[in-house]
Amino acid sequence: MVKQNMGGIKNLDASVRNMKTDFQKLLVLQKEAIDNSTNIIGDKSTCSGSLTPISDTDCADILKRYPDTRGKDGVYNIVGLNRTMAVYCDMTTDNGGWTIDAKELAIAGELQEKENSSLGILKVGGNDLLHSLTSLKPQELRVDMERFNGEKAYAVYSRFAVGDETSKYKLEVNGYSGNAGDSLDYHNNMKFSTPDEDNDNYSGSCATEYKSGWWFNNCSRTKPNGQYTDSEKTGYEYVSWKHWKNSWISLKTIKLMIRPRF
Repeated sequence: MVKQNMGGIKNLDASVRNMKTDFQKLLVLQKEAIDNSTNIIGDKSTCSGSLTPISDTDCADILKRYPDTRGKDGVYNIVGLNRTMAVYCDMTTDNGGWTIDAKELAIAGELQEKENSSLGILKVGGNDLLHSLTSLKPQELRVDMERFNGEKAYAVYSRFAVGDETSKYKLEVNGYSGNAGDSLDYHNNMKFSTPDEDNDNYSGSCATEYKSGWWFNNCSRTKPNGQYTDSEKTGYEYVSWKHWKNSWISLKTIKLMIRPRF
């Protein structure tokens, strides 16, 4: 197991802070774009004919209800957990209707957990929403990734589900297909771990060692929430997908998204 030195930890903390800033900016910019133009519809329930953002239970339902959203990736509103929430929808890849949720919501939840330790497991805005979405309808998961040299790969899982808080958000994932290799099978049936909630099979704490939340086993074969770097490097600590190239090379991008299984 590779240990991070203090400099690496400081760099990772800075990376997390930068991700938070970028994520917040992205949501603001995309929300402004929605309000101003692309992903809006006329609200005929009001006499003024005002415009309101498109919303439904998930991105697939939005695409089904509003076919003209096909090819229009962006932030949409979904209704869940008794509230309306902005999520990013991929309306292009493999016929669209994907809720880009696992990565972005895990990052958002992790940042909230870092700022308020009382949150414990990524409950606010993250795994609770994943549980809600995956319990209402059977879901499939798609993972798209890209190396710094431009090479791309993907993995699709025909079943993806996240348990409730009582189960510690236990992961169920199977039915792999794709060309990236199956790096998630190692994490199947694992509970979610954070630096203050160790649920892995490691003698130490994977979440503490890598300063991130994930369904760690002993420890991982993929780290979507790992340390981000601006060039290709090799190491356990980076954003990675082990079974692609059978190496711990750092990835330029990785995108996890779910949609109802058709």
